Amino acid sequence: MTIKIESVINQWDSETDQVIVRFLNLLTLAKTRRELEQALDFSPFKEQFRKHLLWGWGSRHLWAVQRCPYNGSTADKRLLIVEF
Repeated sequence: MTIKIESVINQWDSETDQVIVRFLNLLTLAKTRRELEQALDFSPFKEQFRKHLLWGWGSRHLWAVQRCPYNGSTADKRLLIVEF
């Protein structure tokens, strides 16, 4: 798997850095798409991830966009893409 960070991280609140680092660690530790899906489903930080990130799946990738934790709006550019 390859992780490509495509834009800057918006510092919308004091949790942002920690949540993004936890998310990146989770992505880095997964070896397959299946492992990544399970890790995201069962992570104790799932609610924090959802508060700060919006992600989706393609046939051969996962993408993520940063979400503002106050109003749910999303950043203009994709934060990262993980290619399988």
